[in-house]
Amino acid sequence: MILAGCNLVAELPQGVAVQDVPVPTPPIPEADANAVMAGICFEAARDAAGQLFVLRSADELTNFFDLADNSRLCRQPVTRRAFDFGDGRALAGLWSVARGCAAAHDVLYFQRDSGARRIRLQLQLDVTGDCDYELVRPWWMTLEDARDYEIEIEVLP
Repeated sequence: MILAGCNLVAELPQGVAVQDVPVPTPPIPEADANAVMAGICFEAARDAAGQLFVLRSADELTNFFDLADNSRLCRQPVTRRAFDFGDGRALAGLWSVARGCAAAHDVLYFQRDSGARRIRLQLQLDVTGDCDYELVRPWWMTLEDARDYEIEIEVLP
């Protein structure tokens, strides 16, 4: 599909500006970090749904896990996983709640603005099926060199 987009741009008639052609969102250079939060129980994740969390140090991650344990929503202590915050890495994410058979987050927009020191993401929660299941879906990512960046993540229904 990307190659087709490249060919399309090359064949545009004269007078059509490149910015008039829709361009797909570039791949996100950051990494999936859902595994770090896999030890948070369903009840605690559901309680935290809709809130954006940005963690920038091992102490903040420990505090986050402590809050989940102290909520007493989980029957057992949460499983704590380590994360390397070296070189300015940050951990950012959220949980979304939906009803259906399956749900997943799709990235619609990603922007890293080095001048404004801001990272903006727009996600869409794609829910499929008519099942009467309450779903809680995580979306967590590693952001490289983001220690002093403002991080915004918006989820569209």
